[in-house]
Amino acid sequence: MDDVSADFIFGTMATDARRLGFLKAELSGVSHRHRIEPADPLPERPVTLRVSLGPAVVADHVTCYFTTDGSEPAGARGVPAPGSRAVAFERIGSEWNTFLWGYVEEWRATLPPQPAGVIVQYRIEAWADHHPRSVWAGEIIGSTAGDGAVLGDVGPGDIFLREVGQEFELTFVRGSRTFAYGVDEERTPAWLHDGLIYQVFVDRFNPGGGQPFAQPATPMGRYGGTLAGVTERLDYIRSLGVSIIWLSPIFPSPSHHGYDATDYYTVEPRLGTCEDLRTLVAAAHARGMRVLLDFIANHVSDQHPAFQEALRDPRSPARDWFIFTEYPHRYVAFFGVPGMPQVNTDHPEARRMMIEPAIYWLRQGIAGFRLDYTVGPSHAFWTAFRAATRAVRPDAVGLGEAVDTAEMLRSYYGRLDGCLDFLLLQALRRFFAFGELRASQFASFLQRHFEAFPPDFVMPSFLDNHDMNRFLWVVRGDTRRLKLAALCQYTLPHPPIIYYGTEVGLSQERDVRHPDGSAHPEESRLPMRWDNTQNADVLAFYRQLGALRQATSGVWRGPRRTVALDDAGGHYAYVCGEGEAWLVALNNGPRPGRISLPPGRWRLALMSDEAVVRGATLWLPACSGAVLEDVDA
Repeated sequence: MDDVSADFIFGTMATDARRLGFLKAELSGVSHRHRIEPADPLPERPVTLRVSLGPAVVADHVTCYFTTDGSEPAGARGVPAPGSRAVAFERIGSEWNTFLWGYVEEWRATLPPQPAGVIVQYRIEAWADHHPRSVWAGEIIGSTAGDGAVLGDVGPGDIFLREVGQEFELTFVRGSRTFAYGVDEERTPAWLHDGLIYQVFVDRFNPGGGQPFAQPATPMGRYGGTLAGVTERLDYIRSLGVSIIWLSPIFPSPSHHGYDATDYYTVEPRLGTCEDLRTLVAAAHARGMRVLLDFIANHVSDQHPAFQEALRDPRSPARDWFIFTEYPHRYVAFFGVPGMPQVNTDHPEARRMMIEPAIYWLRQGIAGFRLDYTVGPSHAFWTAFRAATRAVRPDAVGLGEAVDTAEMLRSYYGRLDGCLDFLLLQALRRFFAFGELRASQFASFLQRHFEAFPPDFVMPSFLDNHDMNRFLWVVRGDTRRLKLAALCQYTLPHPPIIYYGTEVGLSQERDVRHPDGSAHPEESRLPMRWDNTQNADVLAFYRQLGALRQATSGVWRGPRRTVALDDAGGHYAYVCGEGEAWLVALNNGPRPGRISLPPGRWRLALMSDEAVVRGATLWLPACSGAVLEDVDA
């Protein structure tokens, strides 16, 4: 097996250099960071906003301009424009920030209560009586391929963005933002809390009709999986305890992965037809499963008709649906990739272009969406997206893909139903795969992490996905470690995700990082195994996990208490559930070990290897775990 590369979690927070650069840039200016209290405003309750002013911002006033009728808020130097209202922030103090080597001021404002159903839109201006230039709260709205120059609204943190841009050959575009929040009593549907999700990469799953997979020259090619092929395997998916199927993008696209759509109202012909999708959804419903679509609101293919029209006609309204920096050849795109132009989702017509297809698919029976690159569109967009989709289907869900800080993930509470848990992913892989965390550090992370988010904000867990090395590749084929990590994953509070094939021992032939340093995530997207090369032991274990999860999902959402912790041996055990009736024991060490059990009459409910209970002691083989139930509790 080739050398295994370190994890490279895709996104703007992927490396230390990027994290430092983005953090400095954010804190140097007028930094709101979507800090509102309460995080998910209720009807007839006031809302508090907070904003920070970096050392270079000159201001003795901060003003919030807001609207409640759907119009854009506006104003200047404390005076609202017609149709807008203004509220002054109050200064609450300053603190020295060694990171920025200067003082950072904190300001606070309170917006008045609103009735249910209102969307509040607002902008924030910092200004001084004797200084001509205002500074507005904004964000990085995208990037183009470039040399690090910063375009758009000039900000105090541009020097740090330049450093990041030069390293990654990107030019970032800054802009002031319209922020927003919805006032409602919406809650995440129970079916998502109790779910078990199966991620299907359609092209790589099953051709259907007994047809073999194609044999493209490289994994960048197309293997021939279809929606009809997924329908054929629904009983298999259900046998894993799955209640939710997440389909990779199914829209027409020039790529094998589909994250660059040309049409959001139909199906990529090589994957099937709209009728095939309806058949799949109906068959899934008949088996008690729901279907989520992978939906990309941030960008489209450069072959999309709206973008092509914008290129052809500079007077076309579609030109404003995209962000051109040098028309027509340079424009904001997904990580600067020209083939994926970014949609200006704050433009009313462009926003409608991205929301209406979501409504269409909900009416076709789709239960909700995994929302690709959530950090691209503004929070105002996601506030409008949720309101529009919930109006059509009250139990529809939206799960964000946001590879960012915990603070940023929390900011989607009330705008999305949850986000994929990349922070937990990193901890799971560092503990079980890379051996970079001690048991005590892992336990501490779990406690702090789950306390950091509201219980109603769903954070599905996963061990691997289509953008990174598979877990089994990282552990060099050691299925003991895969089973141990999965056992832990299934006994954590939020819905587990299975990346297709992980449950049968599917790995890859080469690392996603080639020897020349180039990235090839398609190495982790090889075809599903349907023959005797499946690992029967791993598959049987995943089915046992699914059955356990179905029967006990509510147990793991409750409080948990650590009952054993041994860094030297790699042991970690915790109890959960009413009366602490369930115990999970993990031996992440290379040698057999024993864990002392708390008082109770414990029976083994599930084990990844041959565990034994003798009196008040559990004996675990190396790299194994067990779930026990106190039969007297």
